[in-house]
Amino acid sequence: MPKVSFDGAKSGLNYAFGILIPSLFPFIFLSNFAVEYGISHKLGTIFARFTEKVLYLPSEAGVTVLLSFIGGFPVGAVGINALYKQGKISERQAQRMLCFCVNSGPAFLISVVGTELYDSELVGITLFFAQVLSSLLIGIILGIQAHSKEPLQRSVSSASSKKEFAPSFILSAKNACRSTVDLCALVILFSSFMYIFLHALKINDYSAAGMIIRSILEVTDGCSCLSNSHVPLYYTALAIGWSGICVHFQIFAAVDNLIIKKIPFYISRFANGILSAVVTFIAMVFIPADISVFSNFSKSQYTFSSSTLKGSAALFISSILFLIFVNTYVKSCINSAEQTADKTL
Repeated sequence: MPKVSFDGAKSGLNYAFGILIPSLFPFIFLSNFAVEYGISHKLGTIFARFTEKVLYLPSEAGVTVLLSFIGGFPVGAVGINALYKQGKISERQAQRMLCFCVNSGPAFLISVVGTELYDSELVGITLFFAQVLSSLLIGIILGIQAHSKEPLQRSVSSASSKKEFAPSFILSAKNACRSTVDLCALVILFSSFMYIFLHALKINDYSAAGMIIRSILEVTDGCSCLSNSHVPLYYTALAIGWSGICVHFQIFAAVDNLIIKKIPFYISRFANGILSAVVTFIAMVFIPADISVFSNFSKSQYTFSSSTLKGSAALFISSILFLIFVNTYVKSCINSAEQTADKTL
C-alpha cells in the first residue's frame, strides 16, 4: 500500500513541522536547561513547600512538574530524565513523576484543539484545566501512598556547584535537538502505520471503531476525528488524558536512562483520561450558556497546509530551524566520535 503509506507519512510530517518542532522544541530546551544550569534548584525554593509536602518530591522537581503542564508532550519526561541523570531524584521518584507529568500543554489544547478544531477558546481552556486537575490529583494520591512507604529521598548531588552558562546552554540545545528528532520520527512512523492499519481493515475515519483506534494510537489525529463527529466533549478529554500510544513511545524515548514500569504508567494514563472526562462533564453541567459549544458540532478540521502564505512561511522557517538543529546534533556526534577515537589511539 505505497500510496496509503505515503499519505500517512505526509500527514505525520505536516504535524511534526507544523506543530511539534515549533511548539515543543523551546520547552524541551527550557526543561533541560533548567536542570543543567541549576535553575531548577534556584526556583525549587518557590515550589518547595508544595512539592515536598503535597507531591512528596524533592523541591528541585517542582520546576519540572510545572513545565510538564505548560510545555506539552514530552517535556515532563525530558525534565525527569535530566533530574534522574544528575541524581536530583531517585528511581522511585522518577517512576512516580512519570505517572502524572505526561500532559499536553496549553499551546496545543487552547490554540489547536480549542480554537482550530472547536472554534472556541473556552473549550481549550476547559480541557486544559481538566487535565491539570486530573494530573495533580493523581500526583497527590501517589504522594500520599509514597509517604507511607518510603522516606523523602532528596538530591544526592551538590546543589552549590557553579555551572557555566555557555556549556549548559549548548548541552541543553543538543539534548533538545536529539529528543525532537526522536519524537518526529515516532510521529511519522505512527501516522504511516495508522493509515495502513485503517485502510487494511476498511474502517471509516468517522465510524466508532475509527475514532477509537485513532484516539488510542495518536492523540492529535484522535482529537481531529472526534471534533468532526457528533460526540460530547468529554470523549475528547478522555482521549487527551490517555494521550495516545504514540505519545507513550515518545515518553519511553525521552527517558533513555530509566526503565519504565509499564503497568503503573498505563494505569495512570487511563485514570487521567477518566478523571479528565469527569471534570469536563461537570464543566458542561455548570456552563449551560455554552452548551452548544460543548455539544461539539464543529465541522472545522485542523490542517497545516503549505498552500497558504502563512503555512508556507511557517513550513520554511520550521524546516530551516530543523536543519540547523540536526546539523548541530550531527556535528556533536562526530566530535564525540573523534574524541573517543583519539583516546583509544
